[in-house]
Amino acid sequence: MPTLKISVIGLSYNRKDLLPLFIESIYDSSFDKQEVEIIIVDNASSDGSIEMLKSKYPAVKVIARTSNIGSGAHNDALVIAQGEYLFFSDIDLTFEKGCLEQFYNTANSMGKDIILTPRLYEYNRPNQLAPSYSILSRSFYTVFIRPKDLDSNLNEVFMNGLVFMRRDTAKKLRYIFDNDYFLYSEDFDLCLRIRLQGFKLYNCPKAIMYCRPLSETTTPYLKKKGLVYYMERNYLLTFFKICSLKTLILYAPYVFTMRIIALVKDIITFQPGLFVVRLKAYLWVIPNILLILKKRTETQKERVKSDKEIFAIADEKYFWKSKLGWLK
Repeated sequence: MPTLKISVIGLSYNRKDLLPLFIESIYDSSFDKQEVEIIIVDNASSDGSIEMLKSKYPAVKVIARTSNIGSGAHNDALVIAQGEYLFFSDIDLTFEKGCLEQFYNTANSMGKDIILTPRLYEYNRPNQLAPSYSILSRSFYTVFIRPKDLDSNLNEVFMNGLVFMRRDTAKKLRYIFDNDYFLYSEDFDLCLRIRLQGFKLYNCPKAIMYCRPLSETTTPYLKKKGLVYYMERNYLLTFFKICSLKTLILYAPYVFTMRIIALVKDIITFQPGLFVVRLKAYLWVIPNILLILKKRTETQKERVKSDKEIFAIADEKYFWKSKLGWLK
């Protein structure tokens, strides 16, 4: 019997229409079907997704949640995944033929401390690279960039939420996405924890995937106010959770000044709704300080790299020097 090489874990919520495209693109791999297992974690869908999976794709493992906890539901699959490597994805993406083979062969050649992420193109414009990498400012806001080009070399990157890693690496991380984030910036937290624990994240340019725009995936279920709330709240949570005490002190003026500016901008641009949700996100920190301290204590115990090393490839200077290119 072939060795189970890869577990592909897809997160779904009311996307019965996209599930077949996701699954078929995996089956289009040149791997034997017995070498790849597919696990769909369903976040309490109500559109018949589970019934469709059971009837059309009986070989697919389904974890049917009774409540929607957002991206953290990926963690449920860690209990049952049996592949040598794990790949975590949403089901609104599709795989280019040969993508999984490129991941597997590259990971085997690079060693156990390496985590890979794909070369991402837009689904509706398959020749257009997607804005799939980011930089980090001292104010703890990230900016996604669209690289001009990606060459055939492996390049270390700061952040991308689609991750291919050894199963034992996933266990060392304890969890993939924090259950308390729900949505937005959970990949930011993951990639910082990856570097904090001494792992490195590389783009794998020959592992190609296609993504749909936010307007077709997240936006229909969570409007702009919801996105702003989770973005602001989760950035702050990550700031307090990841940074050393020295970095907290050094970055605090930037972090809090930029958030005051954001509130002022909402006022002068007559967006009271955004002002309210942004302020609500900031104030969330106060009653949840004990939760934050607990997460911080657990995270800092796992630290093997300094903040200087963690943030070394996070700013614009790295992208100017790197082969990833810059904004189009």
